Amino acid sequence: MTLLEFLRGIPNFQEFSRKSKILLLAYYLRRYKGMVEFSAADMETECRGLLKPPSDLRTQLRLLAKGKNSLLAKGSAKDIFSLNMPGLDEVESYLAGTGPAPAVVDAMIADALTYLKKTVAKLSDDNQRKFMAEAISCLAVDAPRATIVMAWAGTCDHLYDYILKHKLNEFNNALARRTDRYARLTIATKDDFADMKESVVIEVARSAGVITNDVRKVLDEKLGIRNTCAHPSSVEVHRSKVVSVIEDLIDNVILKHPI
Repeated sequence: MTLLEFLRGIPNFQEFSRKSKILLLAYYLRRYKGMVEFSAADMETECRGLLKPPSDLRTQLRLLAKGKNSLLAKGSAKDIFSLNMPGLDEVESYLAGTGPAPAVVDAMIADALTYLKKTVAKLSDDNQRKFMAEAISCLAVDAPRATIVMAWAGTCDHLYDYILKHKLNEFNNALARRTDRYARLTIATKDDFADMKESVVIEVARSAGVITNDVRKVLDEKLGIRNTCAHPSSVEVHRSKVVSVIEDLIDNVILKHPI
């Protein structure tokens, strides 16, 4: 999708504040150009011949990357930025409110599916790849909640296999150190994990050194999203969030813990 096509799906774009326009451009670069990180120059290049970026773009980018809940995050080098989760949520609220045309929605779904298929192709295990491919197929029929629920289930299954094969002693030792009822459990088979809450599995895995604290944060966040999707609610689940969930689970959990 070109920037022009993207902006045509936002009829009131010119009425947006400078901050909102910058966030929408950041979203476009990530979503449709594959640029997880970007600079002011990247935005200016994309806007050339179409619209004039804010004159104080560089200053605005730095301001948006400040604070605990900043909308942008500082990237891997100076004056390089990426879109934070709060910024992503804000853009999604813009897009939900503008009601993009059906053609734009169809293009967004097609792009999302193409990207997710490339992500799933990274998996070397045939069963995992087939399961995740089936999960993302739910998105094609406008079932984003089902996509997230299945992706989470596939990730947990992989993590259980990894623990059983590589870290079982460490996991059971960490489990025995707990002061709650879970201390009486001993994991011997995959079915034994059913006796534990998924949040507790994550806690014990971190305590046992099975996963890093950064991976724990990813899993905690995605478990919260899965819980939201697994129960009836009024919360809208946008395609960009589905992409983010699957990308994080595959890249930061499954691929980092090969069996």
